Amino acid sequence: MAGTHTGAASVVDTFQGYANAAVTAAQYLGETVVLFPCRLTAVKVYAATAGTGAGNTVVDLLRNGTSVWSTAGNRPTLAATSTGEFTNTRPTTWTLDPGDRLAWQVASVSTTGHARLSCSAALERP
Repeated sequence: MAGTHTGAASVVDTFQGYANAAVTAAQYLGETVVLFPCRLTAVKVYAATAGTGAGNTVVDLLRNGTSVWSTAGNRPTLAATSTGEFTNTRPTTWTLDPGDRLAWQVASVSTTGHARLSCSAALERP
């Protein structure tokens, strides 16, 4: 299964983002402030409607304005003409502190980005 996963019993909160219409590069899908010390343990991104063009839609999760993946190629990615779960690996940065700002942002799209795009990240207590 694409994305990462976690044990449900240890999840205390989730951070979600969504866009109904076709996404555009640099578009924010959700923002929040972390309220308690936690770990970012799982990330899932899903698109129900395909984009167009010969490229990918890439979504990023930012912590205080910086990607949680140290390698750009590990961010959630889905081919423009595909639907379903984006592929990604576990974030490199996963420890979160109270006051950290999290944001889902579209890093890039091909000609037209995916629509009905949803993002979720699991937050666990250490």
